Amino acid sequence: MPVAKTDRALETEKWLPKICEALLEADPEIVAIVQFGSSVYAPDLALDLDLLVVTRRKKDSGVYWDAVWSSGQPFWVDVVIVEAGEQLGFLGAAVRAFGRLVWGDAKAVLEVTKSIPVPTFDEAREVLDEAQRYLQDAMNATTPTRREMHYRNAFNALFDAARLAAMAFLLTEETRWGILANRLPDPFDQRFRSIVEDLHVAIFYRRVLPLDIEAEFERQRERVRQFIDDLETASKRP
Repeated sequence: MPVAKTDRALETEKWLPKICEALLEADPEIVAIVQFGSSVYAPDLALDLDLLVVTRRKKDSGVYWDAVWSSGQPFWVDVVIVEAGEQLGFLGAAVRAFGRLVWGDAKAVLEVTKSIPVPTFDEAREVLDEAQRYLQDAMNATTPTRREMHYRNAFNALFDAARLAAMAFLLTEETRWGILANRLPDPFDQRFRSIVEDLHVAIFYRRVLPLDIEAEFERQRERVRQFIDDLETASKRP
């Protein structure tokens, strides 16, 4: 028996054609558009729409952002742009696991997601630096909408750093946080679930931003850094 679609899923489907049309008008060299992330695997929870755009020749990122917002949809859209043949790296696993081609050539998507390496602890720490850059972008943002977006991305990058560390510990290409949490030994499983709930679900998806954002970011950054260090130490035990 087919499962009824939620209001959120129906709203996404309503706006997707308009968003794709705007992107294709802005960049006629686009060869594929893929919906991925929580709007595919958890539509009841998702407040955002994640799109992968594969193009023959990448334009300035502002071209794609302007195109997306010209559509007028009432929810946030994150767009990842990659040139045909360029490898997505870790993100490719998420696209492969929960990606839905909404326009274009499926072969072009396979090409950019064919190489998915197991991450390292050092790469997890590099994402902590990316989180810091998102925070700086938020502090420099000129509109409330962009400021909130960068703040949420900053905390979500901390979650991504923890996820990469879990993948490194487990020596896996699996990106789904629920499966990673189930595979981690105690007490890392509970620590990881808590990070997911606080950073990925509450702040990124539910948009529950802390009152003192910068201070809370530093506290959470240290929390994730310690999680990465502890996982790496445990991975070296005989």
